[in-house]
Amino acid sequence: MASPRLFDLPLEIRLEIYRLVFGRGKAVIQATSEDDSCALLPQLAKFGNHSPRSSQLLRVNKTILLEARPVLYANTVFHVINQAFAGKLPTRISDGHPCASHIKHLIWQLDCDMLKHFYHEDLQLDLAGVGHWSSLEIRCRAETWRNSFLGEWCDREAFIRGRAQMVEYAQVFYHAMSSRKGGGRITFVEDRSQLGRGRIILRLNSGRVGSAQQQSLDELLIIATP
Repeated sequence: MASPRLFDLPLEIRLEIYRLVFGRGKAVIQATSEDDSCALLPQLAKFGNHSPRSSQLLRVNKTILLEARPVLYANTVFHVINQAFAGKLPTRISDGHPCASHIKHLIWQLDCDMLKHFYHEDLQLDLAGVGHWSSLEIRCRAETWRNSFLGEWCDREAFIRGRAQMVEYAQVFYHAMSSRKGGGRITFVEDRSQLGRGRIILRLNSGRVGSAQQQSLDELLIIATP
């Protein structure tokens, strides 16, 4: 009896095969210094490294490309790194990056000297797409926050303002992700181990808290849970 060909199998089995072939990975994306798109995933961003996973399977034919590409991207953590003097929180998800519609896991990182003020009314987010994300981590390091826990009141005041606007910003994504039907629990936490280093890390995860997080719960402040 001849072995079944790939397209003789049900779609559910083909998708599982794609998941096994690709596994899980991470892609580091460096935003260009001249980019001013105000997007979480800028179109002009460059891949700083490539996952060791092979994507050659996507080149077999168009059908496999359409079926397997969402599986590859959905099991990839996209880590976007931004460096700027006066940094700002993005107002849009993307301005045309080809991976944007397939994202499930995103880390957005900003390293700056100072953080510009965030205005909620400037947001132009596709929250329907955000509702399908599985995890989001927002990292922000500002030089003006670095001495906020060393007695400098001006630094501490800047840190408090920056933290407040970051929490407000992350709450928008939190509500979009937690409103997903059948999506399970969304946990919104702040990594307190970075306080005093000029850095804030906010994590949003669907489902239960992972084992790595569970081990460090003493360092996490639960800001909101459904």
